[in-house]
Amino acid sequence: MRGKSQRTRERSTGRAGSVDSVIDGVVTYARSQVVDPLRGAGRWVAWGLLGGLLVSLGTSFLLLGTLRLVQTEFSTLSAPESRLSWIPYFVVVVVGVIAVVVTLKKINRTELMSKPGEERGR
Repeated sequence: MRGKSQRTRERSTGRAGSVDSVIDGVVTYARSQVVDPLRGAGRWVAWGLLGGLLVSLGTSFLLLGTLRLVQTEFSTLSAPESRLSWIPYFVVVVVGVIAVVVTLKKINRTELMSKPGEERGR
């Protein structure tokens, strides 16, 4: 009888070992298919946010410089007693809106949705 119970224990240990290997396989697969791509996406999003922040900061400085240029060059318009002191601000708003429109026109949404390695049509 000892031989039979020992074989049963070996089988159950073998099954437990195979269950452990299945669990290890599932965990490894989940890491490679879920966790690693999410890490890559997190890096992509972080660099995108940093780039967007720096571009918006640079654009703000350019618009502020444009405002100062218009105020300096057309100082008669921006004098406090002038009724046209709003024109430099209007010019900067128009330049900003034009910059936003041009930027949005340049974004190619089909290129954003393409898979890596696919040919890009231009």
